[in-house]
Amino acid sequence: MQWNKIVIEDRFLSILVFLGILLIIASFYINSRMLFGTGIMIIFLAGSNSYYLKHIGEGLFFENNRKRTRFFIGDSSGWSLHFVNQGLPIMKGNLFVFFDSPVVPALGEYHIHQSRVDVSLPFSIGHKESIIVDIPFIAEKRGLSKIRKLEIHIPHFFGFGDTILEFRDVINMETLVFPRPIPVSNINRHKSFKPGTSPSLFSVFEDNMGPIGTRDYLPTDGFNRINWKASARQMTLQTKEFERLNEAGAVLMVNISDGFSVTSKLEFLMSSIAEMGYYFHRNNIPFSLCMNIRSAGSTPFTYLPLGSGKDHLQKLMDLLAIADFHSPTIPHEQLLFFYKRHFPMAPLMVHAGIRTLRTNDYINEWARQGTQLFELQHHNQGAYLEQLTIMPKDVAGK
Repeated sequence: MQWNKIVIEDRFLSILVFLGILLIIASFYINSRMLFGTGIMIIFLAGSNSYYLKHIGEGLFFENNRKRTRFFIGDSSGWSLHFVNQGLPIMKGNLFVFFDSPVVPALGEYHIHQSRVDVSLPFSIGHKESIIVDIPFIAEKRGLSKIRKLEIHIPHFFGFGDTILEFRDVINMETLVFPRPIPVSNINRHKSFKPGTSPSLFSVFEDNMGPIGTRDYLPTDGFNRINWKASARQMTLQTKEFERLNEAGAVLMVNISDGFSVTSKLEFLMSSIAEMGYYFHRNNIPFSLCMNIRSAGSTPFTYLPLGSGKDHLQKLMDLLAIADFHSPTIPHEQLLFFYKRHFPMAPLMVHAGIRTLRTNDYINEWARQGTQLFELQHHNQGAYLEQLTIMPKDVAGK
């Protein structure tokens, strides 16, 4: 059975049963058919009430299909709850739905308590009937919203008690609300001067394995760069053009901790990282994310490997939506130590969040290896990247 059942019977029902028995006994002494019929009727009503309360909900099924939806702040959608009833009809009940507050109902009354939204709806379903209950909502803020609890309160027709059905399994319906990006200045300042495999207009390195076109010959061009077939067709010397390549890739090191708690700048960090993710995606720059939120598995923190493309961007946005003020964290230094030992450093590193003395030790080492280092800073309603410099020990971590 999908439901935990709590039956609440009115004490007055026991009194009625006792009264019915007394009337039946009294009817034998005074030979009254009216008293006997009244007693039988009372006992029948009490028995019917008890049977209804105890058996209601048997045969009621909620289709708990796994479903994850994704939205931006301000988008509208809704929860769709599918019920099938093979048991007794349920009339004049109330459905209570509890879910997280990143989304709020678009219609009707609701209550929010400790970041949980409480919605009550009328609920009726007949025997062998299937219904869908829709709860429209608006994505109000970044975060993960799950339906945490379903309850159906069913009163008896005569008012002698209630049955509460509480769905016992984890509900596999959740909604992710992506952060709203904020402007990040100087995001295009980084350029690599090392050979690689990523196309770049500014690189001095070329892919000599195959030309991508030709242009008119210049006196400074080497003789071996002339394309003789194209020159014959054009009746003028043509020079081979090769694709310019360099090393590309960025790792986003995000520290969401502030001492033993999550930083109050969490929304700023998530919005800024989202903007950088969009920028790297538009410019086809591979990127990676390391965030010191504890994770199960071989990597003890939230980690998105270096990659690119639309699916990779969606994975980044999913991780940014899930982070919240209740996320379990690990020390940022532990993240950096693990990353140093197990993963290669990308050409560019962007540090976001609080830096400490021990953080600077790792950053110093990466700087000596030629990694470009930038730090995310807050400015008015936006953010900007600045060249990361190691702080003196007497002010680090303040």
